[in-house]
Amino acid sequence: MHTIDINEELQDMCFRYICDAGLEGRITQHIGRAENIIPELDDMFDLVFIDADKVNYCRYYDQVFDKVRVGGFILADNVLYDGEVVLPHEQQSKNAKAMHAYNEKLRNDPKIEHVLLPVRDGIMIARKTKE
Repeated sequence: MHTIDINEELQDMCFRYICDAGLEGRITQHIGRAENIIPELDDMFDLVFIDADKVNYCRYYDQVFDKVRVGGFILADNVLYDGEVVLPHEQQSKNAKAMHAYNEKLRNDPKIEHVLLPVRDGIMIARKTKE
């Protein structure tokens, strides 16, 4: 398992939780910008969870897509963005516009099946069906 976090101040706290769970040999922490780290990862993944800066969700999706096996999943948090994604475009915040663009990207991607779970702030589940 790999985690990516831009916030260096959280690294030690997160590592303590990883150790408390006995997973220090199974989880690799990366600190830095995800768009720089993702291309360097050589692993293939069954599951990717995106919960980061909203304006880059589409970028992260594109960067991880080829690293996810067919049948694997890409989950994205906050895709409803407090309901703002259904507002008229001119009333949406920058982040809501980014989430709307992400949702549209997945809606139009023929290489996945997707479902929106409308719990809390929304989780989009995409299952890769084709390369």
